[in-house]
Amino acid sequence: MSGETVVRRVNVVNAKSKYRKLCRSNSDMSLFDQDWWLDITCGGEDQWDVVLIERNGEIVASLPYHKVKKYLFKVIQMPELTLTMGIWIKYPSGQSETAKHAYEREIFHELIERLPEVDYSYQHFHWNITNWSPFYWKGFRQTTRYTYVFEDLRDLDRIYANFRDNIRAEIRKAEKVLRVVESDDLEKFHEINKKTFDRQQVPMPHSFEILKPLDEACSIRGCRKIWFAVDEQDRIHSAIYMVWDANCAYYLLGGADSELRKSGSHSYLLWHAIKEMSKVTKQFDLHGGMHEPVERFFRAMGAKQQSYFQVSKIKGKLFHFAYYVKQALSQLAAIVTVTVCGNL
Repeated sequence: MSGETVVRRVNVVNAKSKYRKLCRSNSDMSLFDQDWWLDITCGGEDQWDVVLIERNGEIVASLPYHKVKKYLFKVIQMPELTLTMGIWIKYPSGQSETAKHAYEREIFHELIERLPEVDYSYQHFHWNITNWSPFYWKGFRQTTRYTYVFEDLRDLDRIYANFRDNIRAEIRKAEKVLRVVESDDLEKFHEINKKTFDRQQVPMPHSFEILKPLDEACSIRGCRKIWFAVDEQDRIHSAIYMVWDANCAYYLLGGADSELRKSGSHSYLLWHAIKEMSKVTKQFDLHGGMHEPVERFFRAMGAKQQSYFQVSKIKGKLFHFAYYVKQALSQLAAIVTVTVCGNL
């Protein structure tokens, strides 16, 4: 092993060790950026790394990333079951808006310069990151995505009043025939969750092999709940999997029995989750808004549409060619599917 490799390895170990301490001591750190979360969702502690910026011996910014090898290419991508991942920054107190943007520019440039060279990278930044200009200046591009958020869980009466009439009607309907059951039965939850993807005839975007240790870690730390909406025959109509940190609760996963979908169970279960999460955190992210039926439902619940950034960069002609060939083939497959279905 060369001296340069040894030095690089020591620097990596030191950075990650410092980051683990930062995660332990900082309540503002997002759940999805926590070291223990990344250890699991990235597939091991060697499968992620972090860029740190320090001032006077204090960490003032961090950017963890999940680096993988795909065929011939080095890629930074989102880990499984991780809704957002990206920049944490500590702002000096008393900054004006102008000073804040100048500080962000300085910090973001340093973070970008210290990222490893890869063929392709993309990350979903948390919606509290509202400025991506320094990434644009460095050749990155951005796709705006949307979720729906209840920004203040303290006034439950106001949240309920903002539900559309049909949502309140579903809740009242479900209350008459269903009850909420808290459970630790992850396999039963996974079974219900899988039914949702089976109904849409799409593969599950996450694996049980990752979900199981993640569930164990969240359970130990007291930051997850599994709830079922159950009827008198003990049939599970729908299920919800919630995780949270000090600032926000996240609707991570959910599912429903397609044969029992008209009971209003999903609205009922989400209302229960909102009330329970108001006891432990400040906000509630429904995590959805890019698929039209999901967006329509979350909008009906009166949550605020919140934008967040998918920031990406392609480097190298070979990956650029492979990327767009894959995109073209995907579009062609979609056209063929629509044509075939239309002729049936």
